[in-house]
Amino acid sequence: MSEGVPLPYPARDRDTTPFWEAQDRHELCFQRCAQCGHVRYPVGPLCPECRSFDFEWSQSSGKGVIYSYTVVRHQTHPAFPAPYTVLLVELEEGPRLIAQLRAPEGAAFGVGTRVSIAWEDHPKQALPVFAIDGAAP
Repeated sequence: MSEGVPLPYPARDRDTTPFWEAQDRHELCFQRCAQCGHVRYPVGPLCPECRSFDFEWSQSSGKGVIYSYTVVRHQTHPAFPAPYTVLLVELEEGPRLIAQLRAPEGAAFGVGTRVSIAWEDHPKQALPVFAIDGAAP
């Protein structure tokens, strides 16, 4: 990321604040429906499966596989110099999460590659990134 250029931080609201606070502690947490057990992401007030408002927060293992990815070659925001790789990771708990890949130059990866969450601390928010299992971020 470009030094000195502010990141476009996510907005916190009454539903998402616990999600972002968990990330500040380097924890990836999801809502798990107390009625049907569905793990939901993005977070929200209502279970999309059974319409229950009851839920509990559940911590993710942060492990998953690359479901899809793209290499961004055209810079769309000054905080993100191109090129960079964006992953869609299917987590062990079921939800899919979008985040950047942090891997050594030339590291081999593709759909199905196992990855684990890592964290980058920024002034207003810790943000998740993924590293290839066995590779340092």
